[in-house]
Amino acid sequence: NGYEPAAISFGEGKIQVELPQTRETEFSFRSVILELWQRRSENLEKLIPALYVKGLSQRDIERALKENLGVDKVSRSVVSKSSKKIYSDFDQWRKRDLSGYKILYLFLDSHYLALRQGTDKKEGVLVAWGVTEEGKKVLLHIDRGERESYDCWKTFAEDMKLRGLNGPLLVIVDGNSGLKKMLWECFSYSLIQRCQVHKMRNILSKLPKDIHTKMKRLIHSAFYARDYSEGLRIARDIIARFEDEFPSAMECLAESLEDVLCVLKFPATHRKSIRSTNLLERLLGESKRRTKVSPRFPTEKSCLSLVYAVLIDVSAHWHGLKMTPKIEEDLAVLRASCRKQKIPTPELVQPKDLELVKV
Repeated sequence: NGYEPAAISFGEGKIQVELPQTRETEFSFRSVILELWQRRSENLEKLIPALYVKGLSQRDIERALKENLGVDKVSRSVVSKSSKKIYSDFDQWRKRDLSGYKILYLFLDSHYLALRQGTDKKEGVLVAWGVTEEGKKVLLHIDRGERESYDCWKTFAEDMKLRGLNGPLLVIVDGNSGLKKMLWECFSYSLIQRCQVHKMRNILSKLPKDIHTKMKRLIHSAFYARDYSEGLRIARDIIARFEDEFPSAMECLAESLEDVLCVLKFPATHRKSIRSTNLLERLLGESKRRTKVSPRFPTEKSCLSLVYAVLIDVSAHWHGLKMTPKIEEDLAVLRASCRKQKIPTPELVQPKDLELVKV
């Protein structure tokens, strides 16, 4: 009984069709063919953002779709819909409740991206991920902020705490000044692990190249010692042995030495994963590689949303840490020791106080 106009959406745009109308029938007209095409279109719309997150540019995506599916062009509406879906997922994710995560290890780091159109200036993106008491790795938070800024890091940490993040047993960081002050205030019951890779790099930069191999081997004997006491003894012996010949390098080694060796207080099976921020840096490196398909982002939100989508995609392949009853018992004892005395704030710290709070 005539026709009615309808539009069918495809990855490459819309086409207008006429659907038959029926009268005095038990069922209305239903096109099996059009339903198949509609499902194809929906699958295509899901595929496009997935390819974008994998690091393909819009031109790469169009070329792949044309070669494999015969799609000549991806419409702007589909690209816009894909972006909105990523934005929506990111907004929900960044506001979610964190109280369900019992975080054992918290990793904090940052990297720089050219966020805005019309400028070459790169801006910092702060990232946090953790390992739960069950050994599961989880991405916790992403936000814009300057790497060396205390205010940015404090706002970043307080956002997680307001959403229910519990105090981690250990926070793994590099040695930047903004992070250091924030940790005293926001995670006063947590132990700190200074990234050993950053520390080694800084020490070697203050030494002649012909002694790098020898010194690296010596310092590694402290970093990979059997336990904390042995590591501290070896490191202090190295400092005493070379402080006259290489004062700058030995001063660098001595600075925050207790935090650099803190990993040795933890189960041996976990040490490889928590002695540095390397895993997070590799993750951020992959994010940087994939986001290069967008040389400039139109808004800050668009940048953070894509970084989120990339990190979520990469983190899906993370392996957790092994937890056993013995490991859980040892970690519980260590956490109880940390809670016996609140670590003093920087303004109140005296050398004798530091000895009291070391585990």
